Amino acid sequence: MKVVAIVQARMLSNRLRGKSLMSVNNKPLLYRVVEGIKALTFIDRIIVATTTSFADDPIEAAAKELGVGIFRGDALDVLNRFVEASLDCSESDLIVRFTADNPLYNTEISQKAFEAHVKNKADYTHIHGLSHIVPEFFNVGSIREANLLTRDSFDREHVTPFFRKKTDLFNVLELPNDFEGLRPDLDALLTIDTNDQLYAFEKMLETLDYNNKKASLSEIYSYLDGVNHKLEQPEKIVVKLDGIPVGEGYPTYIIAEIGQNHNGDVRLAKKLIDMAVDCGANAVKFQKRDIASELTKEAFDKPYENPNSFGATYGEHRIFLELDEAQHLELKEYALARGITYFCTPCDVPSVELLERINCPFYKVASRDLTNIPLLEALGKTGKPVILSTGMADFSDIDDALAALNMQKDQLIILQCTSQYPCALENVNLKVMDTLREKYGLITGFSDHTSGIVVSTAASVLGAVVIEKHITLDRTMKGTDQPGSLERAGLFKLVDYIRACEIALGDGVKAVNPATIAAKHKLARSLTSRTEIKAGTILTAEMICLKSPGTGIGWRDRGLIVGKKALRNINADVTLNAADFE
Repeated sequence: MKVVAIVQARMLSNRLRGKSLMSVNNKPLLYRVVEGIKALTFIDRIIVATTTSFADDPIEAAAKELGVGIFRGDALDVLNRFVEASLDCSESDLIVRFTADNPLYNTEISQKAFEAHVKNKADYTHIHGLSHIVPEFFNVGSIREANLLTRDSFDREHVTPFFRKKTDLFNVLELPNDFEGLRPDLDALLTIDTNDQLYAFEKMLETLDYNNKKASLSEIYSYLDGVNHKLEQPEKIVVKLDGIPVGEGYPTYIIAEIGQNHNGDVRLAKKLIDMAVDCGANAVKFQKRDIASELTKEAFDKPYENPNSFGATYGEHRIFLELDEAQHLELKEYALARGITYFCTPCDVPSVELLERINCPFYKVASRDLTNIPLLEALGKTGKPVILSTGMADFSDIDDALAALNMQKDQLIILQCTSQYPCALENVNLKVMDTLREKYGLITGFSDHTSGIVVSTAASVLGAVVIEKHITLDRTMKGTDQPGSLERAGLFKLVDYIRACEIALGDGVKAVNPATIAAKHKLARSLTSRTEIKAGTILTAEMICLKSPGTGIGWRDRGLIVGKKALRNINADVTLNAADFE
């Protein structure tokens, strides 16, 4: 078996143009990536795969200088680019996929992943959620088969989603996102996609003296913990949602609730995912129902005639809005490629089973289902985190729900919510978050059904670790939830305001802020001579007053000079100096 490393690289990145050859601590990004690959002993050959655009001519020149292969192909059909780059390989050969924006591929963990791929005779191997420091592995025969089977433009541009969607056709090995000590909560900090990330990377490499002595992964993680995160306190509960820590001291986890505002159309759903990504949300949430488990025949057949109806009966309306398993998997993969977490609210046990098949990372329970004990028991058995909404519940309902889930505290988040659409301000009751936190010892958040963004922003300041808000492309669209949802501008403002409030909250330590020193020097007051003071005069309190600037002796330190003898003549109205007295 021959093992070929293929590195995707291009100059016209959508977010940071030219990044592949940008200098990162005095070494171009692509050079760092190739240098790391050369340290992998299982790699036989390295090929840089770029596009035929003249803009990528520098990529070809760099590959030649590095002494590695070069292949140029279609800009969007990356799947075919991989196939053509490996034409001289046999079906049993292995391709290892790298990208040029991830400069710190880890040698030891990549070796372990390679061994797992070979041992399990996998067609495709990846870290759950995809890793920025461990590559993907797939057999040449498998990528050729995928090239023949899919014409979907998304699959062809992103190469490997087809494998993850077609586990019935391919032997897919998904390694856990904490495989061999990986830290999924820090993984997003180990790629370069923006100028800010580039500068942060340079600072990290410089601090760790990475060019002279290669830092270990634990040293890199320790640095990132110190710079970017508040260390988890032992007494504080932290829930990890798809690897991201959520709890006190961490950024508010913002969920863009798509629900069924996609109106049964996967294309609309993808546009809503794009909107959530562009606005900076952490996750998108959908809903899944098994209609046969939901409705009696009478309820299914009940006429449903209103402006928001998608069917003649209520059952037909609900069926129209449902997405099937393949569509949910497609959206999960699309969200993954866009860098946002997909998860879902299952409304029944069959929906839990479906979502488990596509490996939904965690779940939410709708307010109406806090009394659906079979559903709660099924969710508890998944072993995955659960977010519990309480919009129709009292304490007895919550008690029963928690008992049915039977989960540890670091697997549960409970949301204050009022199931009124839209919710009147007097019914919001944000203080219930404190009540729930104290009664159950769980971290709490807020599911917002009010109009606007004020209440969600206030909830984040009051300690909500999760904020959930419905989103829509257009509030005038057909659909029950559309009018009360946030459009793009509203979601952008919500995320922006929450992040601004997080910065403004600070650390609670009261001290003179460096930002105020100049103003303090200008505006504060110092001891000043009220009259002329002759040399040899003993200074008394009657001879001094307080005037700006504040660069001299403060009133509380007047004992430094009062009662002391002046060493020189001092004019009236002069800021006094301790050196002029003895």
